[in-house]
Amino acid sequence: MAVNGSSTSTPGGPAAVEHFDVIIVGARCAGSPLATLLARAGLKVAVLEQATFPRPTLSSHLLEADGLRFLGRLGVLGPVEKTGVRFMKHTDTRLGDFRVHARFPLAFDDPGGAAFLQRHLLDTILAEAAVESGADVRMGARVVEILWHRGRVCGVRTEKGGVTARLHAPLVVGADGRSSTVAYMCGSHKYNVNHNQRSYYFTFFEGADPAYDDLFVFHRWGDRMVWAGPADNGLYLVGVSPEQHERDYFRRDTEAGLLAHMRACEPTAKALAGARIAQKISGIVKFDGYLRQASGPGWVLVGDAGHFKDPSAGRGIGDAFLQVEALAPAIVASLDGSGHGGADETMRRWGTWRDRRFEGHYWLATTLGEAGPLPGAVPEALRRLQERGQLDRFFDLFSHRSRYYDVFPLRDMGLATARRLVAGTQPRGPLLKETLGLLAREPRRRWINRRPALASSDLTAPPAARTPRTAQPDRRETADAARNG
Repeated sequence: MAVNGSSTSTPGGPAAVEHFDVIIVGARCAGSPLATLLARAGLKVAVLEQATFPRPTLSSHLLEADGLRFLGRLGVLGPVEKTGVRFMKHTDTRLGDFRVHARFPLAFDDPGGAAFLQRHLLDTILAEAAVESGADVRMGARVVEILWHRGRVCGVRTEKGGVTARLHAPLVVGADGRSSTVAYMCGSHKYNVNHNQRSYYFTFFEGADPAYDDLFVFHRWGDRMVWAGPADNGLYLVGVSPEQHERDYFRRDTEAGLLAHMRACEPTAKALAGARIAQKISGIVKFDGYLRQASGPGWVLVGDAGHFKDPSAGRGIGDAFLQVEALAPAIVASLDGSGHGGADETMRRWGTWRDRRFEGHYWLATTLGEAGPLPGAVPEALRRLQERGQLDRFFDLFSHRSRYYDVFPLRDMGLATARRLVAGTQPRGPLLKETLGLLAREPRRRWINRRPALASSDLTAPPAARTPRTAQPDRRETADAARNG
């Protein structure tokens, strides 16, 4: 079914007013699934997407086991399988000097532990599902204004092909990514912000060795990070993450830099020994990890619009799905009156749930994305898990089936450090310095989970009844454009 939609207004005349239960801005992996779930619940939903699908977007393209199961519940696993995507059931994982080749801990109905699917394919499948569910999906529709009434968001004004339309709804959802127009125009502030210490580059190869078709690779050692695996349509994805000291080198010759990192990783070097790059290399050089105020009067943010973490954990798509599946029933309850405390309170409680649900994984991704080698306590803690036969708990982290603070409690991290001190295999001075840094950092992270640290540029309250901001995203978040190697 085509993804389409049109406005009832006419060029040159006053914008017609259309009424919906929910307006969703953004039709990718947060917006379209949310629209599908809400439309199936009987709500009248409009989805506004400024792009026209299929269209590539910067992404890790990674789905973990929980994301694959969500696609099954959404009813789109069939179209996903038709892309030729390969569900990986084994992993080759290296963190520092710890390396393991293992089977993912899978539930009986998991298609696999991980899969790479090009986003222009996934986003189109999700948008078509929204259309089939009855949502009004409008491609090429740009939101130029958030409409307010008595201090509440009450709708949006859009432009499409020179035609203006006014859409009203009691709730507007921002599912429009890191440079969210909805977040900007509603004045949603950021907190617990972390600036990146690495860049990320992705591309697809063709001609990979089929012997590696069931293997997800994640290697993080020294100053290097490589993740890879088979994708759809016979392709093989590789992502690399150089530190700042290699930024100029990668800018001068992105392809040479990516190939050098790929060949330094044993499994990808073997898998791609006879392969060639099949697509343009995409890269993100400057970004922030953050949480944003999740909701306000008449609006709520979902997906990357409200929460973005370092790409090292590859959780963007899966976390959007988790948020959507919790947000949909909250929206239904807020609109039909069954929610406790009214619509705004229901959305506020959902935002509190979001922050608690993702706080540990946010810091896990931050640690993985830091410059330099991982703290030595991390591989040592993994060895202890392996000795106890509990390594599956670590792999379950990446499908949100275990909690970061349970897998890496401060006690175990302290014991791991003590073992390294007793072993005497490393100089005590640097080891003690690393230990003191770890013991200072982790409690602080737990502290600001409950007492968020606002970004210095976002200390003003949301504008509410004040004059709305101009419809432009926060340029500080704009990623470097995709480039050819």
